[in-house]
Amino acid sequence: MKKKLTHIAVITILAVSGAAVFFNLKVMSLYKDIPRGISRYFISFGLQDTGSLNLVTAILYDYRAFDSLGESTVIFGAVSGIVLILSRKMLPVSSQGLSFIVKRTLGIMTPFIALFSIYVITHGHLSPGGGFQGGVILAAISIIFSIVYGSAFDYKRYSPQMKTAMETTGALMFISIGVLGIFFEGFFLDNLNFLGGKAGTLISAGSIPIINIGIGLKVGAGLAIIFYSMIQKTFREEL
Repeated sequence: MKKKLTHIAVITILAVSGAAVFFNLKVMSLYKDIPRGISRYFISFGLQDTGSLNLVTAILYDYRAFDSLGESTVIFGAVSGIVLILSRKMLPVSSQGLSFIVKRTLGIMTPFIALFSIYVITHGHLSPGGGFQGGVILAAISIIFSIVYGSAFDYKRYSPQMKTAMETTGALMFISIGVLGIFFEGFFLDNLNFLGGKAGTLISAGSIPIINIGIGLKVGAGLAIIFYSMIQKTFREEL
């Protein structure tokens, strides 16, 4: 009976989703004659409007910052779901790791990897990169630690509670910038131009660098939490 209800629920969800997609396609066809030119505007006035040399970053965190906030929320939802499903029990962690040579090599390389991730995050408005890319590099450090030194090493030094705090801090930074945009510029997530500086310098592009830092923390901590939750599940299956 329970299995039958599950099948009915799945079929219902698929049917509703299919109907929604079909409806959206029909509605979108009504707007095929909308004048084009938005991309030309971004290219022509992106630097003037945002102060960001990186046009992609200007679009992500200024022109369509609300959409980027939604993407960050998706990551939060994914992390919450995985932790809820895979981390219901306290599971054992490994402390073996790899050989001494590999551990020593990683110990030498880690500061440079961390420095590169910080550069990618903080210079996202000046060169290719940003919070998402730098956050992935940060998460890679935690993942490599778990593989090379054993997951117990990463667990003791960078606990799940610390990673959760980092992710929450990043999300609050993003939302706080949005709220400040209402007070100072009149719109949620509007760029705080009074924070700007000379275009091409580190302190420029208004609130975009701060958003990059917030997203870097959120993505880095979130992906690390997902990885640790999944390897915990692996350990459980091996018992």
